[in-house]
Amino acid sequence: MKKKNYCVRDVIPDTPDGFYDTVERSLAACRDEGQKRTWDGFRLPRKWMLPLVAALVLLIAGTAVAAGAWLWNNYSPTNYMETPKEQREEQGKTIPDVEQAIASAAPQTGEYKIVMLPEFKNAAEQDEWRVKLGQPKYNEADWAWVREIRPEVEEVLIDGRNLAFNIRLNTDHAKAFTWPDVEGQWVDALVDNISFRREGESMAHPIIEGGGGINPSMVTDTGATLYTEVILDQPNVDFPTEGRVELTVEIGLRDARVDDMATVGIVGRIYYTFSFDAAAGLDVAPAKVNERKLSGSVVLTVDDWGDPGKPKVYNRRVSLDGVVLKEEVHYRQTGVYVTYTVQSAPEDWTEAMKSSLLYPNREGNYYGLYIEYRIGPEGEWLPCGHENHGNFGENVVILPIFPSDYERVKQEGCALRLAEYYGTGFNGQPIGEDWRYDIGFGATSMNFDLAPQELGTFEIPLP
Repeated sequence: MKKKNYCVRDVIPDTPDGFYDTVERSLAACRDEGQKRTWDGFRLPRKWMLPLVAALVLLIAGTAVAAGAWLWNNYSPTNYMETPKEQREEQGKTIPDVEQAIASAAPQTGEYKIVMLPEFKNAAEQDEWRVKLGQPKYNEADWAWVREIRPEVEEVLIDGRNLAFNIRLNTDHAKAFTWPDVEGQWVDALVDNISFRREGESMAHPIIEGGGGINPSMVTDTGATLYTEVILDQPNVDFPTEGRVELTVEIGLRDARVDDMATVGIVGRIYYTFSFDAAAGLDVAPAKVNERKLSGSVVLTVDDWGDPGKPKVYNRRVSLDGVVLKEEVHYRQTGVYVTYTVQSAPEDWTEAMKSSLLYPNREGNYYGLYIEYRIGPEGEWLPCGHENHGNFGENVVILPIFPSDYERVKQEGCALRLAEYYGTGFNGQPIGEDWRYDIGFGATSMNFDLAPQELGTFEIPLP
């Protein structure tokens, strides 16, 4: 096959709206960080900026990461969906492959009903809470507008591990969903319960909601966007991987002036059903599994809650000889997912030691495993987006490498660098390799000073 010769303009994407201003702000930040002799009083003409943009793209992305992906800090599909589509487009942060995954879900709106507080079984109890918290009793006339809300699913993104969706609450009273410094009502909306049905199935299966809410930046004059994310690999949940799935969500509308923590003060509930294509989250190529053998020794900071009566955290120098990590690589429309688990370890390694080795360290602020990726042998090491579902026996990272990038990235090569952070100081005091701390009841301060130890660098295969 004849290799195509590319010009710079062939590999540089169209400059997104507002990007020049972003670059100028970045240059200003360099000035503020002590580069004054270089940048003071200096502003690049826009006609000079395109070559600079090209250089930045080539440096940061190595011409391998999809256009827009490098604009996301610690990219993950869930933080991508937290930003409404209009804002992603305005900020030039759309990723075509991810947008295709969103489109493939093809959500369709269904039935809904709205139930107000007087129809609840515990309506009297809820009203008592309102009075105790210094607010007037529920008045139907004050909340009549809630009955007119029209929910509509906007976007759904499923990636095999997570489900994220945005529901638009169409209403002329959208300003009530902003912060309390505005006059009038202040309302919050949260998804309280979710259940799903497979295509053609009558039985509904409950699933635990994983987080979300309404961000004031998602509010316009005509409605508010409610973002919700769900972890799919929950115990006893076999979420479909094909066909259409019908999701029913219970949205609780709360008077936030009664309780801004959204635990009481409920004024109504929306029961809303919509469907989407579950196959949108399937892998685009077969997964690959590798064994990664470690060697040498490191100081491991171990978080040990194995004895419920005597939890402790301690430092211990351990040999990595005999430690083998299982590396599982999944190729999805939303990125490359790499999962590490401990496949084998010496007999004296406890489960607490294994989980502490893999505990996801986030940008050096807690002991555990920190993973970076690099495109090309001379590329810059960049932080990975971490994903942790509370399973301390695994570490999952998401690389912003998409199907449209595979051929280019294979030419450059992609590597992961694993580093283990351990505690060198605790609550302002230096600690050694034999340090131990018994966690007592009511302990509140556990602040660590950290140091990294490199575990290894591994090339990541692509389809």
